[in-house]
Amino acid sequence: MADGVQVAAGLMVLGSVVFVALGLYPPMFGVWTASREEHFALVLAHPLAWRFINAGFLIVCITSAAGLVVLAGSLAVDDGPRAVMTSAAVAYAIAGALWCAIVAMRVRTTPSIAKLVEAGSPMEPAETIFTSAVGGLFGAYILASGAALIAIGLTLAIAGGVAAPVAWVAVVIGAAAIGGLLVLGDIPPFILYIPTLLIGIALLAGWT
Repeated sequence: MADGVQVAAGLMVLGSVVFVALGLYPPMFGVWTASREEHFALVLAHPLAWRFINAGFLIVCITSAAGLVVLAGSLAVDDGPRAVMTSAAVAYAIAGALWCAIVAMRVRTTPSIAKLVEAGSPMEPAETIFTSAVGGLFGAYILASGAALIAIGLTLAIAGGVAAPVAWVAVVIGAAAIGGLLVLGDIPPFILYIPTLLIGIALLAGWT
């Protein structure tokens, strides 16, 4: 395996491991499925864990994007597939920048909103405006990331570089992310890092 491919695989796997490790705090497991009031209460009760969880999202986002960019420049494929892979990796990185902005806003703003809610301060229309702005960024992030994963998966499946079943998982998850957003209006963002984790594992294991 070329050194660049090893670096790419290591970045994608390491980021996912760090993400899981930072999120392993049992009291916060339900923070994403809790009601609005329970969500704010958890954030206020566990401020350090809230920062760790969001730091994990930042790390896995950055390392996954970096890994795909390195991989695009390291795979032994023809110029056409390499160009598609590179373009898709850049699109994935740009989408990741949107997600990083959302996470940064969430780290600072959610505790502030939670304190105001706890104090009984009026939150409208400010909360609705903020939520709508973040929702727009989130939608763009999901659509761009999903499209990038579809292109990456198809390129790897056709041109080679990683085992075909792993490549097709990226295609399916990318399509599911887009479909889920359009139909349901929301999806868990962590699913977008499953393909990069699997690609990294496959490369390290020699599944090509």
